[in-house]
Amino acid sequence: MSTRVGLELTPTRIRAVTVRGLRGSPVDTFEIKWDTAVPRDAVRVLREYMGPVSAIGVAVGLGFAHVKHVPLPPVFEEQRRAILTLEPDRFFPIEGGEIVAATRRDSDLVFAAEAPLVESWVTELEKWATVASVEPAPAALARVLRTAGAPDGVYRVDAAEGEVGLIELFEGSLRTARRISASESVGDLREAPTVEDVPPEFVAAYGAALGLNSSIGEMLVTSAVARRMHRRRRMSVARSAVNLLLALAFALTAVDRYRSRILEREEAEIAALTPKAAGGAALQSRLAKLDLQSSVAGERGLRADPVSVLVALTRRLPRDASVISVRADGETWQIDGTARDAGGIVPALDADPHFDDVRALSGTSRFTENGRTYETFSVGFRAHR
Repeated sequence: MSTRVGLELTPTRIRAVTVRGLRGSPVDTFEIKWDTAVPRDAVRVLREYMGPVSAIGVAVGLGFAHVKHVPLPPVFEEQRRAILTLEPDRFFPIEGGEIVAATRRDSDLVFAAEAPLVESWVTELEKWATVASVEPAPAALARVLRTAGAPDGVYRVDAAEGEVGLIELFEGSLRTARRISASESVGDLREAPTVEDVPPEFVAAYGAALGLNSSIGEMLVTSAVARRMHRRRRMSVARSAVNLLLALAFALTAVDRYRSRILEREEAEIAALTPKAAGGAALQSRLAKLDLQSSVAGERGLRADPVSVLVALTRRLPRDASVISVRADGETWQIDGTARDAGGIVPALDADPHFDDVRALSGTSRFTENGRTYETFSVGFRAHR
């Protein structure tokens, strides 16, 4: 089962949470100090401690982010990002330089960060595993708080040195985020709770691990990285579709083989039952002859109905009995065949009210077939209506 990791990057520390399974159950937590300008050393330590992972989710801490409410026109996410990055100093207190910007579908809240810094982190992390998402830490934290059913309110988060980060949760969604001086007084603040045994300080990293499939338009990535992520997701969908078709083909093949085995088994059973059914076929053929003979011999209309006689025979004869021949002359009948216990034929027929004068016409002889012993019988009786 693949392991994924979520990372929260703060100005001084990296916090990591690994998850497994479809539900993203947390497995392990880890925290290290790092130099944001030299991410290579931190990635090496993470890889050595946490081992191989299939995907990485990154939560960029509020200490690196600029936050502002910017009303944008209802255009595609690529165009929204272009509006913000074309002249970033119009929206954020940045003098020159490139930024990455993350917009939100249901809000005018916008996050921005320095593009070269974020790209250097992604480049190093990609040497460990695929970076599936890069989002603002407040968004990752809000995801977990919403899933855990945390109450609305203002929550404290990490920010830069000498600052306090605040996010507001309203109706389960991230409403706003901001950074204030640590000396500034604030009203009632909530602390992130423990979620799925994940300590409060790791909850944002846990949210990053759960957001690997979040909207690319809400990520802090350049247009080039966004296109790469779109391409990677399309390839993943294509691979999943191929795997589904292969699984379906294997399932159909298995069903076909199952049906073939059933047919083979039924054919074997039919072959085994054919000798036993020969007596019944002979009875059916004899019935046609009896009907013709009886129609000639029974002009007085006193003969028993052959069908009724055969039904009574079928009911009274043992299941292992095979009738080889049937002869009738008016009310007098004779049947010949084999059974495991030929001596029980006469009492069985004598107990039926349709038959009188039931008697053995000849002695029995024994023979063995397929490891079983059978006896012959020849029984006569009178049948009446």
